Amino acid sequence: MNSYNHFITSFIILVVLFFNKVSIVEIVLFALVFGVLIDGNQTIGKRMRKPEAHKRTWIEEPFGVLFLGVPLGLLLSSIKKEYYLLTVIPYAVHVAQDYLTIHEVSPLAPFSRKNMKTGFFKSSPAASWYTGNEKGVSEKYFLALNILALVAVVGIYFI
Repeated sequence: MNSYNHFITSFIILVVLFFNKVSIVEIVLFALVFGVLIDGNQTIGKRMRKPEAHKRTWIEEPFGVLFLGVPLGLLLSSIKKEYYLLTVIPYAVHVAQDYLTIHEVSPLAPFSRKNMKTGFFKSSPAASWYTGNEKGVSEKYFLALNILALVAVVGIYFI
């Protein structure tokens, strides 16, 4: 998924769950850091000159949520108890969204390097390694629905 989808989905879920419990600044910050910036490891992959299809690391996989997200959430919950879920939810949503796309993912990473394709959304813009034979719907449609949901949430909670 693209960064917009990662942020908007995380933001919507966090607003619905935590609107009266934490500030909007905290919601935006956690949606950004744990919903979007997890893909920062792909920048590292580019610098390491990894092939386009293999820049993902284990932190973008389910065990990343378990080994990185949960401990970070527990650590941050010592500041404010809501921070645990504000950390884990956007992280898990990010991983789930990645599995909705037709990217190659490694569900058992870091224990296995086996890759598989899951999901039914094509990334937009298309990755350079796509052959054009991948079946799926453009994630632009998911983004459009996400924007409509965001407008609804803003209307309900902020107006």
